[in-house]
Amino acid sequence: MELLFYDAPNNCAASNTSMTAAYDIATATVTGLMAGNEFAVAAFVHPQLHKLGHSTHAQAAAPLARILGTAMPLWYGIALLLILGAAFEHRPISNSPGLFILVAAALWAVTIMFTIIMLVPINNRIAKMDPQQPYDCWLQDRCRWDQLHQLRVAMLIMAFVLLLTGLLAGAATTAL
Repeated sequence: MELLFYDAPNNCAASNTSMTAAYDIATATVTGLMAGNEFAVAAFVHPQLHKLGHSTHAQAAAPLARILGTAMPLWYGIALLLILGAAFEHRPISNSPGLFILVAAALWAVTIMFTIIMLVPINNRIAKMDPQQPYDCWLQDRCRWDQLHQLRVAMLIMAFVLLLTGLLAGAATTAL
């Protein structure tokens, strides 16, 4: 099965173009959904929570922080592993598409470290708070988390675009 937009046969690691295409689709899907989910939190969910009264906001924020704080680490890790696998599949890494994918993996890893260092401590405080009696500066923590989260979203989107660029790098030249 020859895919005109796909340049995997020109990469030394790609031996099965159908499997490589399926892997790339899975990688793009997992990372795209992750970046899109984080964008939705920043652009839609949290702005609406800030419009609620403080008591209602606290009652919504604590369980959201708990559930997302539980699910997201696994999702981030799986995405990073998939991106690293794609970089391996599209080697040599010294030029595109492998280089774009490797830079995407590095940016994704930096985003994970940024999240662990800057966002997780705030998230944990909010997740553990009693929504009926939130701690004094919880709203300031929420605002700080939102600011840091916007930076994280920007990094995730850049990593996703780099990943897509690497995955589709041969499209124009192969189609000619």
